Amino acid sequence: MGQLSANKPSEAKTKHDREQPDIQKRYVTVMFSDIKGVVTVSEHEGDWITRKLKKIQHDFLQAAIEKNEGVLVQSINDGNLAYFKDALSALRAAVQIQKDIDHLNMSRTFNFPVLVRTGIHSGYGVVDEDDLDGDVVITASHFESAADWGGILLSENTYQNLLDKSEIYCRFMKQIRFSDNAENFNAYKAFWNQLEIELDLREQLLVTQTEQELKLKPKSSGWMAHRIMWGGAMSVLLAALILGVNFSWNSVFAEQHRTITNSPSLAIPSLADRPTR
Repeated sequence: MGQLSANKPSEAKTKHDREQPDIQKRYVTVMFSDIKGVVTVSEHEGDWITRKLKKIQHDFLQAAIEKNEGVLVQSINDGNLAYFKDALSALRAAVQIQKDIDHLNMSRTFNFPVLVRTGIHSGYGVVDEDDLDGDVVITASHFESAADWGGILLSENTYQNLLDKSEIYCRFMKQIRFSDNAENFNAYKAFWNQLEIELDLREQLLVTQTEQELKLKPKSSGWMAHRIMWGGAMSVLLAALILGVNFSWNSVFAEQHRTITNSPSLAIPSLADRPTR
């Protein structure tokens, strides 16, 4: 795995920093988050719903950051930047945001699913009161872009700096490259949904058992094929169960939306009925 440039500042940067006595370089953990489809929501649902969505997401974000002693540096459109004094605090905040968003979706506040993805990286940054700059910010944004919607992706630096790796289930997921000339970087996924955790643990256990049995029976190709087919069937069954729950939820979601739309007492106020500023 390559070493992040935030941990190895160039001689030119170091000299420049020495010439700026008011600049403080600190080792921080940066959290970069993004909400999906704000432009699309604005086009299809209008400015009122878009503003409501941004307000709720910002409230969730700010509450989670403050609870974990972080600093919200910037909020631009659908992106948010924050930093924390330690890696575990940042991860706790990211997990709390995902759980809050999940509860929001289950409450059927909107007639569409709200999805947030988060990237977290630890390194040296230039901190000036409520401002933050440096390679650590750029790297965190890359990890955010590489995360799945509804997911949390950590850098190797952040994972290794977790004070308690057992508190939140994380696992190495993939290697990512920021550009064609860049090195690969290890990325770890943080799991926050209990069903997804159980499914992943079962899959990892199956992989471990299969590898161990393969060492004991290297010539039994027929047995191994049967073992792989059985394991694949179990994974498909568990995934189908989770998807079935989601499809059922979506059906209820759609029915609830029709009820809200057709009910005068529950309908969203028209522009004429909304208070003016």
